[in-house]
Amino acid sequence: MKTNPVLFAFLASGIVLLAALAGCEGPAGPAGQNGQSVPAFGLEGFAPGIQCASCHSADSDTTYHVAGREAQWALSTHAIGGNVIRNNATCAGCHTTEGFLQRMNGQAVTDQPVPTPPGCFTCHSPHARGNFTLRDTVPVTLLSNVAGVADAQFNYGKGNMCVQCHQPRTLATKMDGTRDTIVITTNRWYSHYGVQGQMLMGEGGYKFPNATYTGNSVHSSIAGIQQEGCPICHMAERVGVPQAGGHTMNIFYAGTGGTETPLLDGCNQTGCHTSPAMTASTVAATQSQIDDSLRALRLMLAARGWLDTTSTEDLVKLTGGRLVVTPGVKAGALFNYFFVAHDLSKGIHNTRFASELLSTSLAALRTP
Repeated sequence: MKTNPVLFAFLASGIVLLAALAGCEGPAGPAGQNGQSVPAFGLEGFAPGIQCASCHSADSDTTYHVAGREAQWALSTHAIGGNVIRNNATCAGCHTTEGFLQRMNGQAVTDQPVPTPPGCFTCHSPHARGNFTLRDTVPVTLLSNVAGVADAQFNYGKGNMCVQCHQPRTLATKMDGTRDTIVITTNRWYSHYGVQGQMLMGEGGYKFPNATYTGNSVHSSIAGIQQEGCPICHMAERVGVPQAGGHTMNIFYAGTGGTETPLLDGCNQTGCHTSPAMTASTVAATQSQIDDSLRALRLMLAARGWLDTTSTEDLVKLTGGRLVVTPGVKAGALFNYFFVAHDLSKGIHNTRFASELLSTSLAALRTP
């Protein structure tokens, strides 16, 4: 039989290609459950006997309404504004799913050049567990950036999962009111934008000596929030409002006529604000009060040359690479400004604590 040289060459090249691909296979990942291979960054294996159709079916999502939750998530800050560009080893442990899984698995966090924003598999591991329980709800230690103040234990149920990331970072120079002079050498002298856990607890801000502090708002101690944490308000759901609550985790949405409207279903449930009920006007009044105090403090800090308000975000104003504050206790006003501003709730998380941090900071700057 006459051979076909073209066909022979084609088949031969295919065999070579398959051999090359087999030779290029990388090393297997660490063993997962039942000896299954898992990716190097630490995804769990598959649960034994897992049935895909318990969550996914041909016609609809079933038990967990996966598609609906995904549609909500697509409207969240996690999906569209979660700073996934912060994907170097220092920040990827919260700003990317891959880095977060490394953290949860006790691995060193590495650079993530192709990052995934925080999503379903950040908080859940359904294929390994066969359900959508949270990865971790153990109490979280929140670092103190105030000298002489111990780290705090955050323990608010499901909210512990949120505070795995919504927590402060370390400061090389802590706020220390006992020092004659504080020298600041970074224009980002603040605890982070993730101070919501501290604010809710009534921790993390600087309390001036001899000033009066009367405690926290009821949010810090009410049973419902202590048991459920952040989701009780941020994940409440209302029919007809798909752009807030649920897995959007948004509190505000565009209401009638485009007016920014708060989702208050989580507030006005049994055991919380029922008599009287929380209203949009009450929320607006509280936030307006905190906004006014923040604005006044911002102006005073800028007038002293401590705050640079010319950029897109407020930063410490450094001269010659540093800012010298004398006496050091007055730096507490700068520290508190960033703390309350970066909480982002404008006082709602803990109105009393936020208000008193601002009022005592203003008083400290007015004192010679």
